[in-house]
Amino acid sequence: KVNMGYVSNIIEENSNGTDVIIDRIYRSRTRQGLYTPDEDITGQPYNGDLQVNPVDIEKNAGMRKSNLENFSGRVNFQVKNVIKGLTLDVIGWRNQSAYNSETHNRSIFWYGRTKNTVRFRLNDPNSIAIAKARGYQNNLQSYLTYNFNIGEAHQLTVMQGGSYEEYRNDRVDASAQNMINNDAFSINYGDPLTIKSFQTIETWAMASAFGRLNYGFRNKYLLEASYRYDGSSRLAPESRWQLFPSFSGAWRIGEEPFLKNSLFFLNELKLRGSWGQLGNGSPLGLYPYIPLLTSGLSTNDNLVFNNTRTQYIYQSVLASPSVTWETVQQSNIGVDISLLTNRLSLTADYYVKKNKDMLAALNLPSMIGVDLPFFNVGELKSWGYELDLKWKDRIGSLSYNIGVNFSDNQNKLLKYEGRNVINTNSAELGGITPLLEGYPLNTVWGYRTNGYFQNQQEADDYRAKIKHPGGFPVKSGPGDIRYIDVNGDNEINVGNATPENHGDLVYLGTADARYAYGFNIGLNWKGFDFSVFFQGVLQRKFLIDINTMAPFVATSNMPWTIHLDRWTPDNPDAYFPRMYQTASFNYLPSDKWAQNGNYLRLKNLQLGYNVPVKKHFIKDLRIYVSGQDLWETSKVLSVFDPEVRNGVGAVTYPFYRTVSFGINLLL
Repeated sequence: KVNMGYVSNIIEENSNGTDVIIDRIYRSRTRQGLYTPDEDITGQPYNGDLQVNPVDIEKNAGMRKSNLENFSGRVNFQVKNVIKGLTLDVIGWRNQSAYNSETHNRSIFWYGRTKNTVRFRLNDPNSIAIAKARGYQNNLQSYLTYNFNIGEAHQLTVMQGGSYEEYRNDRVDASAQNMINNDAFSINYGDPLTIKSFQTIETWAMASAFGRLNYGFRNKYLLEASYRYDGSSRLAPESRWQLFPSFSGAWRIGEEPFLKNSLFFLNELKLRGSWGQLGNGSPLGLYPYIPLLTSGLSTNDNLVFNNTRTQYIYQSVLASPSVTWETVQQSNIGVDISLLTNRLSLTADYYVKKNKDMLAALNLPSMIGVDLPFFNVGELKSWGYELDLKWKDRIGSLSYNIGVNFSDNQNKLLKYEGRNVINTNSAELGGITPLLEGYPLNTVWGYRTNGYFQNQQEADDYRAKIKHPGGFPVKSGPGDIRYIDVNGDNEINVGNATPENHGDLVYLGTADARYAYGFNIGLNWKGFDFSVFFQGVLQRKFLIDINTMAPFVATSNMPWTIHLDRWTPDNPDAYFPRMYQTASFNYLPSDKWAQNGNYLRLKNLQLGYNVPVKKHFIKDLRIYVSGQDLWETSKVLSVFDPEVRNGVGAVTYPFYRTVSFGINLLL
């Protein structure tokens, strides 16, 4: 069997990306016209005397064009009954890719009344960047499977195989600045002192031996034992190979006579259990155990030797020669139940997973001077459960199905060898702490608050008692946030920013979702079909970028409509505090700003109809209309989607809903 495919992904976009344009459209103060007035003598059509013009950027700042082509081929070769019961499978596939991109950054200048004054500039100097890459990934695996029985009671399957996978990508990047004009872009037209080129070669390989033994007794007692012996080029030779075993068993208790003959409504009852290990090396770089050297080339901005460009060599990342596999060990118990002629079914699972020798970056002081690779620095425990309940039936010509699912997933970092500190920089990592021993991943920390000062006397009394090293407003007053002195030391601080001494910071939750649920309904009636799917989350916390929440933290920004709900004497319980310039003090991470990420969403709705047709020419004809993300309810700030990442800001691409119409035709 041979499968082949080809995909070409062509993208044309603004060379500055969407972030700059969206940020300026949403946040630029409307204090200037889009176009220059008729009296303008600079010749520029778009006005930019007070701030950059996002429409001018979108139309004239340049383009980035890229094309990623992927050609894939897969061959499956199978020989049955090499000897009776023995099957040989050989599978090989290759993915070949080619990537090309070219970026033109055009210079834009926004003048004052005359060209003698440049108020703002973008892409100065203008530049070009070109990238070309070719890569491939090969995978070859072969295995033998032997099925046999011993008498009528014992069923056995033995499988043994091996695989080899390799990857290589060759890429060349080139760039230049100062084109001879703003419309002709070529490396040849750039200033010779600015021309740079880079070559990148990425390779990795992985080899594996694997096997499995299955045993069944009267199709009631099922056992399985398997192994993988994996070797990765990402690891040093002495740490490259590791064995990962797995075991599982099941008891089809519903087949036992004492249940099968007495509970007529029971169709299936199976108890399951498993334990296994797998290796995870994906967080590793390509050669983390080798101290690689990186080259650079001085430009006309940093010429140091007789105005001559100079090559320099340096080590940018520390080596980690002792790094080894991260072992993911998981135990699971579960039950499968089917009742009432298989109309009602329930699947339930509970698992405990441990990531031993967890691969993560160390949090070390910045005095190290180089970047750090991933090390085996911790141990993570995860646990949770999943429930899936389904009902299907028919009433006359109407068939229907209903499904409900619910799950909860928790984790805790049991051990971490890096600096165990709380992230107190709200601009870094969206304000979350990714790794903190004794806590879940991606924790959210902040201050507790107690509303606003409602009059000047309240503010003065507070300032007389409480110190804040971050600085109060020049004269805090009514409408400013009151932070709570949790530890009672008369000072708002973070202590040592550690779990043992976190000052007035409190744990607010985690940015990872818990208590995920969903339910779906499907109907079929005389050629019509209808389906609807809802999903939601019951617990999640995340922070919004402080520069988005604080409307005047930069002079060029303007508030959003959400900021209309601000504190005034007539609106003392407003969502936002009083408004004034650079009021970042009021927007520190806290329980005031930690968003409640709970939501319920109509994820998908579809209505279709199978048109009756003559089967001579057309086998099936179906028309449908489908909607995606049509509705939701959430307590998240209204301008943001509840599923956004932590640290989301004004530059986030707007959320959109999708309605599509289609025809499925089978000839």
